[in-house]
Amino acid sequence: MRPFLVLLALTACEQPTDAGTAAAKAPAAAAAPAAAPAAASDIDDSTVVSSWNGGQLTYGELKKEIAPALIQAEVEYLTNKWQTQMGAADQIVTEKLLDAEAKKRGLGDINGLIKVEVEDKVPAPTEAEVQAFYDVMSRKMGGAPLEAVRDQVVNELMRRKKTERFQVYLEELKASMGVKTDVPFPKNMPRFTVSADDDPFLGEATAPVTIVQFAEYQCPYCGKANPTITRILDEYKGKVRMVFRDYPLPGHTGAIPAAIAANCAGEQGKYWEMHEVLMKNQQSLTETDLKAYATNLKLDLSKWETCRVDPKQAAEIQADAEAGAAVGVSGTPAFFINGIPLSGALPFEQFKLIIDRELAG
Repeated sequence: MRPFLVLLALTACEQPTDAGTAAAKAPAAAAAPAAAPAAASDIDDSTVVSSWNGGQLTYGELKKEIAPALIQAEVEYLTNKWQTQMGAADQIVTEKLLDAEAKKRGLGDINGLIKVEVEDKVPAPTEAEVQAFYDVMSRKMGGAPLEAVRDQVVNELMRRKKTERFQVYLEELKASMGVKTDVPFPKNMPRFTVSADDDPFLGEATAPVTIVQFAEYQCPYCGKANPTITRILDEYKGKVRMVFRDYPLPGHTGAIPAAIAANCAGEQGKYWEMHEVLMKNQQSLTETDLKAYATNLKLDLSKWETCRVDPKQAAEIQADAEAGAAVGVSGTPAFFINGIPLSGALPFEQFKLIIDRELAG
C-alpha cells in the first residue's frame, strides 16, 4: 500500500527550554500572524482560565501569549488530517482495484492475485545477492557465519523483493485504471507575516513563493535539509525564492562566528559560497577552519577580518533570531512558505505539498 507521509520527530535541532537563545528572544506577543488559527474556538475570550488571589488569566490573554504556538499546531493538524485522508483514500481504492482485478481474472481473491503477480514473479536471490546482503548485515547478526544465518538472510531478501514487486505492480494497475486521488487540501492555512528583511536569498526576487528559512551552521539537521533546498530551487526555478536567516541555538558556540563569517563573505559577493562550505563542514567551525575557508574562497582577508569585528554583524544575527522567536521558532531548521510554517529537515514531498497549493492560488 502507499505509505502515509510521516512527520519524523528527529528532524530538527531543538532549543533547550531552560536556557535563553543565543540572541535575546522576543516575547510571544510580538508575533505577527496574518491570520488566526483556522478552527474557531467555542470559548469566549473573556472566559477566565486561571485565577489567584488578586488576579486572573482570561482565555483571550492566553491566546495572545501563545499565538505562534497555536498557529503552528493548527498547521500541523490540518496537514496531518489531509495526509490521513489521502492515505486512507489511496488504501481504500487500492483494495477495491485488487479485489476487482482478482475476480476479473478468476483468481478468487486478492491473495490469489498477489500469488500470481508478486510471489510467482519474484526469483530466489542469487548467491551474490545473499553474500552482499550478509556482508552489510553481518554485524547486526552478531557476527554469525553465513551458513548459520543463511535462511534468515534469504527470507529477508525475498521479503524485500516481494515488497518491491508489489509496489511496481500496484503502480502498473493504477496506471491502467487511470487512478487519480486528490483530496482537497485546506484552502485557508494559518500563516505568519514573516519578513525576509535584507537577508541573502536564492531564486528570483519576484518569485510567487517565498520560503524564509531560520537555521544555523552547527545544527546537523540544517545540513541535512540542504539537498532538499537545492531540489526545491531546481524543480521550481523562477517560482521559489529561498531566504536564509540566522537562528543560532544555545550551546552551539560555533554558530554565531560561522554566521558572521558567511555574512562577511557576502560583503565580498561570496555569501553562498561560504554558506555551502560551512554547511558541509559543520563539525569544523574553529577560528582556524573559518580562516582557511575564507582563504580558499580567495577573500580579501583584511576586509573580511575587519568586517567580522564590526558590531553591526552581531546585531544583524540578533535581529534574525528575534524575528524567528517572534513567530514561534524554537528549533532549526524552521521554514515559512509564504508564511505557512514547517519545522525540521522534512522530505521534499512535504514542501511540494504546500508549494504546489500556493502556486495554484
